[in-house]
Amino acid sequence: MTTRIDPVELSRALRQRFQPTQQQARVIGANPGPLLVVAGAGAGKTETMAARVVWLVANGYARPDQVLGLTFTRKAARELEQRIRDRLGVLAADRDLVHRLDPSGALADGLAAIAPTVSTYDAYAGDLIREYGLLVPVEPDARLITAAELHAIATDVVTDYTGRLIPDEGNNPAPNTVVENVLGLMTSMGNELATPLDVRTDAQTFLSESASLERSSRSKVEYSQKLAGWRNKQQERIDYLPLAEELNQELRRRGVVTFNEQMSVAAALARDHDAVGEGQRRRYRVVMLDEYQDTSHAQRVLLRSLFGGSNNAALTVTAVGDPMQAIYTWRGATAANLAAFVEDFPTPGGEPAPKLELTTSWRNPPEVLQLANTISDDVLGTAQTRAVARLEARPGAAQGQVSLGFFESDTDEVSYVADELATKFHHAQNADAPFNAAVLVRKNRHSAQVAEALEARGVPYEIVGVAGLLDVPEVADVVAIATMLVRPADSAAALRILGGAAVGLGLADLEALAKRAENLRGGGVTSDKAGTANTPSATDASDDADSLDTAIADAPDAPDAAEALERDLASLLQRAGDVVDTDERAAGLTDAVADLGEPERYSPEGLHRLRDLAAKLRWLRTHSLGKRLTDLFSDIISVFGIRAAVLARRSVSRAVHLDKLLEEVDAYPGASVEGLLDYFALARRHEDGLTPGTVVTRNDRVQILTAHKAKGLEWDTVAVVHADERTYDVRAETFLSYVHLLQGATFGDPDLTPAFAEVETRTDFQKAAEAWVKTVRAELAEETARLFYVAVTRAAQTLIVTAARTQSGSDRLKAPYKHFEAMRELVGPSRVVYWAGDADEEDAREGSVHEGGGDQGEVRHGMWPDLDPPAEEAAAAVAVSQALEELPPLIEGELYGLWERDVSALIEEHKASLIAEVPVVLPGELTASDVVALQADPEQFARRVRRPVPFKPNAYAKRGTAFHEWLEEFYGQRPLLTDDELPGSDEAEVDMATLERLKANFIASEWANRTPRYVERPFELALGESVIRGRIDAVFEDANGWTVVDWKTGQRPGKAEMRSAKLQLAVYREAWQRIVDDGRRVDAVFFYVRTGQKVAPENLPSGDELRRLLNGSASGAGSESGAE
Repeated sequence: MTTRIDPVELSRALRQRFQPTQQQARVIGANPGPLLVVAGAGAGKTETMAARVVWLVANGYARPDQVLGLTFTRKAARELEQRIRDRLGVLAADRDLVHRLDPSGALADGLAAIAPTVSTYDAYAGDLIREYGLLVPVEPDARLITAAELHAIATDVVTDYTGRLIPDEGNNPAPNTVVENVLGLMTSMGNELATPLDVRTDAQTFLSESASLERSSRSKVEYSQKLAGWRNKQQERIDYLPLAEELNQELRRRGVVTFNEQMSVAAALARDHDAVGEGQRRRYRVVMLDEYQDTSHAQRVLLRSLFGGSNNAALTVTAVGDPMQAIYTWRGATAANLAAFVEDFPTPGGEPAPKLELTTSWRNPPEVLQLANTISDDVLGTAQTRAVARLEARPGAAQGQVSLGFFESDTDEVSYVADELATKFHHAQNADAPFNAAVLVRKNRHSAQVAEALEARGVPYEIVGVAGLLDVPEVADVVAIATMLVRPADSAAALRILGGAAVGLGLADLEALAKRAENLRGGGVTSDKAGTANTPSATDASDDADSLDTAIADAPDAPDAAEALERDLASLLQRAGDVVDTDERAAGLTDAVADLGEPERYSPEGLHRLRDLAAKLRWLRTHSLGKRLTDLFSDIISVFGIRAAVLARRSVSRAVHLDKLLEEVDAYPGASVEGLLDYFALARRHEDGLTPGTVVTRNDRVQILTAHKAKGLEWDTVAVVHADERTYDVRAETFLSYVHLLQGATFGDPDLTPAFAEVETRTDFQKAAEAWVKTVRAELAEETARLFYVAVTRAAQTLIVTAARTQSGSDRLKAPYKHFEAMRELVGPSRVVYWAGDADEEDAREGSVHEGGGDQGEVRHGMWPDLDPPAEEAAAAVAVSQALEELPPLIEGELYGLWERDVSALIEEHKASLIAEVPVVLPGELTASDVVALQADPEQFARRVRRPVPFKPNAYAKRGTAFHEWLEEFYGQRPLLTDDELPGSDEAEVDMATLERLKANFIASEWANRTPRYVERPFELALGESVIRGRIDAVFEDANGWTVVDWKTGQRPGKAEMRSAKLQLAVYREAWQRIVDDGRRVDAVFFYVRTGQKVAPENLPSGDELRRLLNGSASGAGSESGAE
């Protein structure tokens, strides 16, 4: 096909403000076919991708509806789709241009409906499953479940599991540790498309190889402690495989699919079934793959199987990525996928796909690019063959500003950054100029110190996605209080509340309380089952240490007292962790709050606050623990005044995070506080602590966020703080020490780790494995350098990079991060504001504006409550207090009586809402399904009876209705009115493929060859004080008597659900016995059409037993716990 118009001419014809550069034009106008575009930070990749799509459409290579665009976030997908639609809309509006490009009218016809498909990778995988799911053991109508639902299901499976999980030399793990491990293992298997056989083979190979080697002549034991620990982990992983399979079966039985599984199933679909790829290639002729460096192994297999190979010359696949922005390996991404694209997507002639680059930065000034290129040189090298060339500044780029500082303490560092941002903010305010800036942190806990410094200088700020929901202070307080209610041994949670704004206890009182906890322990409890690196105790100990560091850093007393208390509390927390997996429980700080001991231990104010805390916890245990989880957490927020405290502070977030927490609690499918806390702990470690509430952010403030969250964003001024060696240090987590991680293909490869080629003894094997771990650590260090690169390249005008030699509360010296230190030599002395350790700098420090900013001679005093209202609000509070002291006299009369009546009614309603159970009268008329629901979940049934809400027809109900309708036609009978004829029944569609399979299964069953006596036989059955009405699906007669059949189109339930479901059959059997009344035998069976199984439950309840069940429910079981 001849090219009709080149990219520059098309841009001019569309009257675009900026024409593409030569680099961009080469990408936009590249020949159809596979193409890899390596685009540096700020190089305009989104704009170029959209322009390439428009150029391909304008030149007749594809219609708009034949375009598929894939990216990682919904926001990026919306942005790319909008740009494509806008450009194609401009093209379609220029009829003269369209006619000139294609006089035949085909282009005009194609532009009549501009409908490109732009989606996220995960959403696209879900679409494939819905379309082709019948080819794999996942139902097309499987429901995508949340992480909370998955955790609840996994907890149930783990609780009921009877298999072996403890190796001979291993530890007894806590249930929440097992849940975390099995979910992590399934995630790793999904990312790598690994089967249980693959995992088992790798683990057994490790065990057999290490066992076959001889001991070193110097070794006195069979295996060293380290090697023995590695072997135990491999055996543990093998032992977890049956549990993972059981969890998979439970997910299939429930008809659900996990978020991670969705991608792995789609990849297997595309890999194992050529028809899937053929269908997608017929549908799409242009495929745009964004951020390809962040794709996982499963995504690579999916895309390669669908659109790779050299068999389709009409297909254009363009992948865009940047190897220097590959920072998500910890989420399963594989940076090597970008380089592998050229081989995975060869040209029709079998040659590797061509590669083009975009290296002009439209964001960064030359001064920032100089620093960024230094980092990329270290990571990628300086050869001409490097993955992407150095970034170049745009023509006419304005000069930027760079400032570096390595300070004595983190207090000095943050003070400098806050001062600089305050100067810029106030200057912008005075000049009525726009202001936008960001502070990028490496770790979540660094954000609070920055926010405090900005607030002290009157600079508005917003913490944007720096932490998950569970790390938002008010949310963390609520969760900590809930933890204190059910886990009094968790002293880290107690310490957060005791030392925080809710109680504000001083160090002396904290120390006294810690000693009281020691007394209650009675000398301590030890255990041989101390936690390992994979147990909750070790993990919690690390978290506790972070909590202690934070609490002690804000302590109001002298450093010596802080250090002594830190040692005492750390010792207490360690001993608590030692017994976490035993039947005995060590007393914690919460136990000491409940039993304070001698009052003289504490200061008068401390004693008052502790007694107030104890009273609140006691009230919650008495009145709220029996309620639903949502009501319990609402009570915690109310009793501790957390919502009021949040609303009193100056923040645009208001109470959105508290509301989001209640939404997450309400969505949790379980009823156990312990289970919910375990889920929160898992989410904090692996899901960024859940998604925070949506806060409307503004540009007239400093935004604080992590470098990971900053990817794809830019600000005029960017400060990268805490660029020290400890903050940017890496820790290698591998399959050797962690059950949930898999053995990679690089382990044991002598080409990558030469030590494996010389292994003769077990000691050699261990050293080779340790060398391999070092290579893993080096790869992670390289990714950390890329993360630093991402942070630096966010600055559009001004870049500030800082670090500190010491951290508050610690004398340990830190060195600057190596890439930060390298910057010092590039920028020159004039841009280095301070560098700790230089003699001249030490002298110049005398009289510095930051003098005294460290810990020397400064004693920080805490405030309680943690509230610093503006002057106008404080004045308003005083006015309200004065008005309350001079209230007008009460008014007698009719109006007062009405007020009294209304207020009394509200008070009574409030009291009723605090009652854990509300009696609900059992209805006089029931259906057979009501009987099942009553047995399965009395509280939920009572709640539905109390507040009946109609249910909208869904796909599952519609499928069952459609099958029953077909069945009636099959047997030659029709009811007077079908469900399809009811109002609103046409709102849910039927999955025809599934329906056809149900029909085929039924025709192949024994029931297709038998003629029923009755179909859809109505009945009315009186049992006790209730009347049950319903319809029996089918009744068959034979020589032995009668058989009542209930058709089921869903999956066969488990044992627990079957106990409730068989009540439905019992009702049908009892009804038919009364209807026919001939003394003959009446059997009752379920027939699960989907699997072709006939199930005849044993010991169906008799009529008397059904009557007793309903009478018992009417007298006591029909109550709603935790009524709203």
